[in-house]
Amino acid sequence: MSSAVKTCFFLGGVFALAALLWMVFLPTVVEHELRAVTGFDFRVAVLTANPFTGRVVVRGLAVNNPPGYPTPDFVQLRRLTAEVELFSWMFSGRIVVDDLDLDTGKIVLVRRHDGRTNAGDFMAAFTRSGSGPAAGPGPSAPPKPTRYLVRKLHLRIDQLVVADYSGAKLDERTYGLNIDQTYVDVTGPRQLLVPGFVRSLQAFGLRHDIGRLIPGDFGSALAAAVGGAAHIGEEVKGVGKKTGEYLKGLLDKLEQSPKQ
Repeated sequence: MSSAVKTCFFLGGVFALAALLWMVFLPTVVEHELRAVTGFDFRVAVLTANPFTGRVVVRGLAVNNPPGYPTPDFVQLRRLTAEVELFSWMFSGRIVVDDLDLDTGKIVLVRRHDGRTNAGDFMAAFTRSGSGPAAGPGPSAPPKPTRYLVRKLHLRIDQLVVADYSGAKLDERTYGLNIDQTYVDVTGPRQLLVPGFVRSLQAFGLRHDIGRLIPGDFGSALAAAVGGAAHIGEEVKGVGKKTGEYLKGLLDKLEQSPKQ
């Protein structure tokens, strides 16, 4: 056997071993890093990421609340697949995802007795991690938001649970949302608020819960959109009721009028 063939076999074995180690240890490394950044407990059954094609596949992802919350459940993600443009961030400073599919089984929004929420703590943890260390005394500059573009997003959310522990007793409600929505060219969370998405939430009367449980601009925009949809619906119902009453009164008058 020639030295060139032996070299090829050796390199092939090295690459195969490296790929195997990558697949075995990647989920553990990702779980550890996300736990360290957020304080939330991440568990993933399957995670594969191809460093050459940019394809990422996640199956069986569970995100549990940190200590101090009365229930551990937060997010249960059945499957995530993504096609990421590997060099987009290096050349444009923006993360570009060609195709992102999120299949979410359940989201549990929890409000503690002191008013803190798991969604708020989770978002604050990522904000802190992106800000970096302060440069000397005095207030530090706000963190720069990550720029991203998702060319195609397919979002599915089966179930939403709202658990409010802030009152005298637990107020827990479960909503079968069954959201199945596709978006294009997403650059911010507000673009998720299309009429179909909002109607799915408004149908369950979530306008007050959402405003309390999801912080920041997105929570405010979502509460306003859901509340606005409900207000329009009430106005339409009111107009329909008044129209019906007017027609009924008109018919009664015609029946009571003397026949010629």
